[in-house]
Amino acid sequence: MRPTISLKYHVIFWIVYFAFNSIRWGSYFNDYWYSFKSNLIEFPIHIIIVYFNIFFLVPRFILKRKYKMNILSFIVLLSVHYFMRIGLFHWLIANENFPTFPGEEKPFSFNHIVAITLGEIYVIGLVSAIKFTIDYVIELNKNNLLFELQIETEMKYLKAQIQPHFFFNTLNNLYALTLMKSEKA
Repeated sequence: MRPTISLKYHVIFWIVYFAFNSIRWGSYFNDYWYSFKSNLIEFPIHIIIVYFNIFFLVPRFILKRKYKMNILSFIVLLSVHYFMRIGLFHWLIANENFPTFPGEEKPFSFNHIVAITLGEIYVIGLVSAIKFTIDYVIELNKNNLLFELQIETEMKYLKAQIQPHFFFNTLNNLYALTLMKSEKA
């Protein structure tokens, strides 16, 4: 699958989304430094998982209608994401005070797993929707150009058919007029 969006737009998107996410969670927890550090850990994981889904799972399973394999692969991907994220957070940020904020769920609890997994599904869904919408618009534009080219080609073909027919009829009429010795010839 050929990339349809240039690299600079990918970089701009991830920088803007990183800034937005850092500010959003920083204001939520009233700790912008923690939010910045946690996003430094999360975003490389987000980027890897999003592109793995878009460029590997979708072409290999969704486009080939292997939906059960896609769901299974997606569950494994989200599980690996959860363990990797929890490990990196504990190792690099929280150390012994895990979780960092009061009221935050304990790791490996049902609510924590659901919250982290839904957050990752949100990121995957957002980026995938943007990518596939842009791909759809590009494909639609290509189809419109092909349709216009087809119409233009058909018109040229019809004109090419009409001109010899018209020329033949004119010659035929002149021949008939000369046989009748008409002055119109």
